[in-house]
Amino acid sequence: MFQFPSGISLDDFQHRVAALERDSHFEIIERNLFDEGPHLVSTGDLPWGDDVRNLAAETYMRFLHGETWLTGVGALAMQTEIVTWMGRLLGADHPTGFVTSGGTESNLCALLAASSRARRRGSVVFPEYGHYSLPKACSMFGFEPIIVPARQGSACDVDPAAIDAAIRDDTIAIVATAGTWAYGSVDPITRIGEIAETRGVHLHVDACFGGYILPFLERSGYDREIPLWDFRVPGVSSISADLHKNGMAPPPASTLFFRDDALLEAAKAMCPPNGTIAGTRGTGPIAGAWAMVTLLGEDGYTAVSLQTMKLRDRLFSGVEAIDGVQIYPGSRINVSLLFSDELDLSHVVAELRTKGWMFSTRNHPRNVAMVLVPMPQNERAIDPFLEDLETAMSLASPLRRISETESGDSPYGV
Repeated sequence: MFQFPSGISLDDFQHRVAALERDSHFEIIERNLFDEGPHLVSTGDLPWGDDVRNLAAETYMRFLHGETWLTGVGALAMQTEIVTWMGRLLGADHPTGFVTSGGTESNLCALLAASSRARRRGSVVFPEYGHYSLPKACSMFGFEPIIVPARQGSACDVDPAAIDAAIRDDTIAIVATAGTWAYGSVDPITRIGEIAETRGVHLHVDACFGGYILPFLERSGYDREIPLWDFRVPGVSSISADLHKNGMAPPPASTLFFRDDALLEAAKAMCPPNGTIAGTRGTGPIAGAWAMVTLLGEDGYTAVSLQTMKLRDRLFSGVEAIDGVQIYPGSRINVSLLFSDELDLSHVVAELRTKGWMFSTRNHPRNVAMVLVPMPQNERAIDPFLEDLETAMSLASPLRRISETESGDSPYGV
């Protein structure tokens, strides 16, 4: 039998690939209540879903072997189209920016641009529920994190006055969030933007989850009360938004938008020559994202956003009918936290996972909570999940009251 240079046979190789594929649970994608794209599937509301997803994957493969140094002309043109189209939807007159490997890189690059703009290292102010990439950036680059507690009695709401009070002479950036991880809430960015303008500080908005859904929900009329959070707020300097989340694109792909060229040049000065952390970037993710943006456009993303929120609302209604559990208030997007004020859900979580349900968990605000992010792939999964959740609730036990210190709580979960 033919063997490859390593000594492995074709049969053995294929068996190993199949086993690793099974371990990744790709075959039960509809039971994945949080994954990074592409999530499109064809439904009655999105009859073109499979076709769009397949064409995005095909385009990704056609650019798989490219990189942005010598064979990147096409992909860099694609990047410009993505940034120009979406940046204008985010309210910038002359948007600029680039595609990154994910939300972490986008947030890191935004803070490096802020440091370059300020011509110094310094402190970064952000709420305690900010993404883990923010303290990570501070640790990597020598910035001092100034973490502002949430309002008393809330896990995902910050007082702008507390942000203002936390700013120091050496502060280089404030970070606010549009679509908080675990809660789906939007920070009071209009007020924080006023503070940023008054204090002369770079304001970065982490919209990795919210960026590719909030604009379409607002324009569609689904939620016209969404507070301003994008470049329409004069104090906002940069926005990160993940294509491989609600942008539906194959991972890894995020976008970082700057209000104008001067901010992009500040990023390039800190991270030459492109402003990105990575030097060599594969063209496949850029091409896959471009295909998704080109095929969907505003009308397609609006349809996807409405379908996603229809599933989220169905999930919310179902949870309300189950005793002992609730959804944390404040979500504006398809990210939500399911928790209990009175019951320990540890055994409930374990039981749901034995049934193949995939979701993230965290130890905040109570013992164990589930982060649920419905996507179009979950069209046929919401009702079965609710049935399994209701059954599994029989395994819940009374919550033992312990302190956060004793619980070893992390705001980021696993």
